[in-house]
Amino acid sequence: MTIIIPIILGVVLIYLSTWIPTLRKFRRHWKYGNKMPGPPAHPIYGNLGSIVGLNTEDLPAVFINWAAEQRDKGNSIMRIMLLGTVYVWPLNGKAAAAIVDSTIETNKGDDYGFFSPWLGGGLLLEGYGERWRSHRKMLTPAFHFAKLGGYFEVFNNEAKIMVDLLSDFCDSGKTVDIFPYVKRCALDIISETAMGIKIDAQLNHDHKYVQAVEGFNKIGVLVSFNPHLKNPFIFWATGYKAQYDDYLHTLKSFTEKVIKERRTAHESGEVEVEKSKRMMNFLDLMLSMEESNQLTSEDIRQEVDTFMFAGHDTTTSSTSWACWNMAHHPDVQEKVYKEMIEVFGDDPSTDITLENLGKLNYLDRVLKESKRIVPPVPALQRKLTNDLEIDGYMVPAGGNVTISPMVLHSNHLVFENPEKFDPDRFLPDEVSKRHPYDFMPFLAGPRNCIGQKFAQLNEKVMLCHIIRNFKIEATLGYKETKQCLEVVTKPSKGIPVRLVRRI
Repeated sequence: MTIIIPIILGVVLIYLSTWIPTLRKFRRHWKYGNKMPGPPAHPIYGNLGSIVGLNTEDLPAVFINWAAEQRDKGNSIMRIMLLGTVYVWPLNGKAAAAIVDSTIETNKGDDYGFFSPWLGGGLLLEGYGERWRSHRKMLTPAFHFAKLGGYFEVFNNEAKIMVDLLSDFCDSGKTVDIFPYVKRCALDIISETAMGIKIDAQLNHDHKYVQAVEGFNKIGVLVSFNPHLKNPFIFWATGYKAQYDDYLHTLKSFTEKVIKERRTAHESGEVEVEKSKRMMNFLDLMLSMEESNQLTSEDIRQEVDTFMFAGHDTTTSSTSWACWNMAHHPDVQEKVYKEMIEVFGDDPSTDITLENLGKLNYLDRVLKESKRIVPPVPALQRKLTNDLEIDGYMVPAGGNVTISPMVLHSNHLVFENPEKFDPDRFLPDEVSKRHPYDFMPFLAGPRNCIGQKFAQLNEKVMLCHIIRNFKIEATLGYKETKQCLEVVTKPSKGIPVRLVRRI
């Protein structure tokens, strides 16, 4: 009996000693965090009490209002404390430059660990090291400008299928949520252009991949803002673990099937592989690298998952919110339509070309303003490996810096009356007055979006076909569908509109 007590005490002391690094980090972060401007924080919970349990549609207003309060006090950064970890939010482009331009502090933040079993070492999550640099260099040819023109046949064909499906609602006069239609169209485009596989998601309205992406992302955000769910037992007991595993299996199985089908098509001679890397699609380029041992099968799966997800979900968000903004600003929509008629003519079935898209200057401003008001990706994180000074404040190593287009784009000191939809904010003279990083829907610096040109062209082609065929009328008030603070900005109540045939 006498020996048991020392053993128990020893075990307890060993357990307590495992908390020493955490307590040291807690103390260090509070030391620095207390010197930074931000909303009042509890000594233990930090700012968690203000956000825990909120729906993702309620979170944007909290952070935007906090940011506005700090700007009015003359501050350029905002500190948020969550259970002893400091999160620093730059509040303007100048402050953001310290992290955006860094070639050292480019590792993803803590919350991205949730996505690691799915996206793993893909370009989106991989830390900025030799592996990331080599993958980025290898995959860049797939997005070369010379290649983008070859995608337009698919862009046009899939957009026309979407228009045909939406036409049924013109005839009935019923309200339609166009968000899922845009999403399925974007998925068909990305799978066919980048992967060489046609999956016909537009004709399969219950596509499991689309549902799995949405479900997986939603759980990720819940875990991020409800730290108790990071406990494995609680995560399991609440039923989220079972959902997580089911979604993950669907996502990985779908991608593995796409890769297998394309590899089989190569081996059978069903498709002839381009010899020029600049002319290869995304998946063919990676399969050629697998043959030369530059990429493993798991590398390919991770990169395909990353591009399938990022390529269709962000485009869906941007295109859908652009429709919502134009539905609520019919004068803007009419100017966009007239510009399209001048460029493409009266026939709404005319294909869109790369050359003609460059003539749509007003549409370009409209889309930028739409992305300012509702950025497709509301926030990203970087986890610091070293202490970093941002506008005179020292952010400690291990802390997270949140680069939030949602917050940056709502800066009332840069964008007067930021809630007003005004495409003229992007006239050249107006743009020249701002810091380049006051507006960055695709991020910037060394980790900018590799597929942003592809996404912008894809979005414009879909919108050209929609606007030339339909006048879009909103059936809900503008703020009745809210932007949700998720991995990609989803509308809380969809994009419910009435479509009126133009011709």
